[in-house]
Amino acid sequence: MLRNYQPDSTNNYEAGLKGRLDNGLSYAFAGFLIHWDKPQISSSLPSGNLAVYNANTAESKGFEYESAGPLFVPHLTYSVGFAYADAYLTSAFSYPANNGTGTIVPGLLSGASGEQLPGSPKTSVSAALIYDINLSPGYVLTLSPNGVYRSATALQVAPSVGTTTIQHSSSYQIVNFSASLTHSAWRATMYVTNAFDRQEILAPPSQPNQLNNLTNDYLVNQPRVIGVRVAYSFGR
Repeated sequence: MLRNYQPDSTNNYEAGLKGRLDNGLSYAFAGFLIHWDKPQISSSLPSGNLAVYNANTAESKGFEYESAGPLFVPHLTYSVGFAYADAYLTSAFSYPANNGTGTIVPGLLSGASGEQLPGSPKTSVSAALIYDINLSPGYVLTLSPNGVYRSATALQVAPSVGTTTIQHSSSYQIVNFSASLTHSAWRATMYVTNAFDRQEILAPPSQPNQLNNLTNDYLVNQPRVIGVRVAYSFGR
């Protein structure tokens, strides 16, 4: 049953508005509703292996908001984005699957109506401040702290061997910083990613506590990185 999967199809509905004020502030808002037939799900199986298979029906609904513009301090601007998406099954499905010992168990891979779709965080946020200042004629310094947030994400629809619950990533909160100096066609940037050196679990072990816990491997984000980039624009 899991050797082949079928095409999926969607009916998409979206409405929104966007605009720009005289002071330079811009905004965009959109709400959406997606009805999904035979959604393709990519996730780990109870055996710990990865596969793509079809559920029956699903729905995704939510909204997105973006805004950018000047702040009360000269040369200081902002950019923010927020998205909410509730993606879930609207009918149950069930497939036979390997239980990790080579035995095919009917209905071992299943999803219930209302269950969150794997790989779809409900909430995502991004924000940045941008400060531009002319140091001297022809030299512009740009400072920008920025951050992203993503809520915990379901990674499967059925528990793996050795677990009784569906695995989730951790919530994701990362802050970055950059400072750029631009002169004519040259641009030098000093950057710090993951400034607070946070460790987030992107994926827990797909088959935990097996082989004397040798399978307890975690996929985590990149630690703090500090670097410098120099660029030249030939089009200027």
